[in-house]
Amino acid sequence: MAEVWLGVAGALTVALAAALAAIFWLARERGEAQRAQHELAKLTLTVGARNASPWSDTGVPEVDAIAHSIQDMDERLREKRRRLSELDDLLMKSSTIVSRAGANQQLRALLDAVPVGILIAEAPSGRIVEGNALMETILRRPVRYSESQVSYDQWRAILPDGRPVASEDYPLARALAGEDHPQLECKIERGDGAYVWINIVGAPIHNDQGAIIGAIVAVSDVDNIKNAEIHNQMMNRELHHRVNNSLAMIQGIANITARTAQNFSCFQQGFSHRVQCLSRISTLLVQTSWERTPLRDLVLVAVSCGNHDYGDRISLSGEDVELRSAVASALGLALNELLANAEQHGALSDDNGRVSINWRVDREEDRPPRLILNWTEAGGPTVENPQQTGVGHFLITNVLARQMGGDVRLSYLAEGLQAEISAEI
Repeated sequence: MAEVWLGVAGALTVALAAALAAIFWLARERGEAQRAQHELAKLTLTVGARNASPWSDTGVPEVDAIAHSIQDMDERLREKRRRLSELDDLLMKSSTIVSRAGANQQLRALLDAVPVGILIAEAPSGRIVEGNALMETILRRPVRYSESQVSYDQWRAILPDGRPVASEDYPLARALAGEDHPQLECKIERGDGAYVWINIVGAPIHNDQGAIIGAIVAVSDVDNIKNAEIHNQMMNRELHHRVNNSLAMIQGIANITARTAQNFSCFQQGFSHRVQCLSRISTLLVQTSWERTPLRDLVLVAVSCGNHDYGDRISLSGEDVELRSAVASALGLALNELLANAEQHGALSDDNGRVSINWRVDREEDRPPRLILNWTEAGGPTVENPQQTGVGHFLITNVLARQMGGDVRLSYLAEGLQAEISAEI
């Protein structure tokens, strides 16, 4: 009796260790992501305060990529400020904005050499009197030489919240009003109609007496950097969401397996196998950035979770389809349950059985497209309709079917089990 209890206790210990290992792994991933985001927030504050911006990689690729982009932008802004200072010194040497922009060859050469777009306006009207070639490259159209500050809205820019930029909110207007280093990040309309992210930094131009005689702004194309930052912010939110979902799924698998297992050994085997399969599916989803996962890749991962390599005994056919991550996770686990059943009771439990997996997309006009996947077994032992179903049947037809937003129909035919799975695309 003592030996039985020791065996039970050992199996329970192994099962709990597997569960805790999976949960600790997910918790560690979440913790690393949170720490990386905290370091990224500190870097952003440091750059905003115009201090040096050192960065040590955190090991979270998405966050490290954003940090390096911010550092690159910070270096470019520092270079812009230095160039603006040089331009201001040159402008101070002449008497009027118009004569300087048109006649000063040194200024003209410097304007075309700087690695940013430049606009110069005169005070007090705000009339734009000069723009360099790179400004036209960024906007893919000629410079608009606005006649006054009130007409700056003709540049057609929008703020991050979607509101149009008012004339008085442009750094050029704010510099003319005396603001030292006005900055603005916005999306501006290019000549081809597309809206792209730009960063604008301005400065007023003073004469020898300190009066404002004009203003200058430097404009940088930050569209790629900004879009990468937005994408990675979305990825961080998605990672947080997926970690929580994975923890909930592991807890659900543990509860269902424990309720239906005949003994602790069965619990250990069933729980560990399902968690390992979930881990492989999660690895595939990470490779596709938790966005759209190719169905064929998902099926190959699911059938690789079996006890053997069945080679051509499992055949696949179907069109190219990509699934959302939530649907992919549930479908992959459903296929794993069908595979485990085939290994224990169905076509893969002997040497002669075969399994075919084929799918198509149902595109009826009156509803959104749906995936229809068929699992068909043949050549194995004669199948009888079970008097009592197990945890796999419950998982597939209830939990996973709901998560896929579809339905699962199982048919216990004498020649082999057949399953039809429908899921949202």
